[in-house]
Amino acid sequence: ASEYLGEMAKLVHPQDAEASRTLYEYWKGELAESRLEAILAAAKEHQARMALSPSPASEAMEKKIAYLENHRSRMDYARYRREGLFIGSGIVEAGCKKVIGQRFKASGMFWSEPGARNLLHIRTAILSQNRFNDFWNTRSAA
Repeated sequence: ASEYLGEMAKLVHPQDAEASRTLYEYWKGELAESRLEAILAAAKEHQARMALSPSPASEAMEKKIAYLENHRSRMDYARYRREGLFIGSGIVEAGCKKVIGQRFKASGMFWSEPGARNLLHIRTAILSQNRFNDFWNTRSAA
């Protein structure tokens, strides 16, 4: 969502990088506090002004607003932080690097799809600390 806000701010201030950055930082703060409705209201005002002289920028803004509206149920970031949940893709990307990259992409390694899939189950069980025994208990029952 943050990337969309940056792109939207550039559409609002295409010739003024400083104003674009300021608007982006403001909207990013609003999003962090779960004030998406305020962002959408402001973005719609900007889009309405852009639409007076239709352009690719106006259409791009409309699409970005639609994205935020369609995904608003997933953007309650203030609540997510209160609940101790991770925000952003960094933790997932790091997990992929740790789980997959370190084991499956080493020099000289080649895997069949079934072999990689089976080893991936074992690797995630081991890295999930207490899940290793649970994994083997379900495998032996199957």
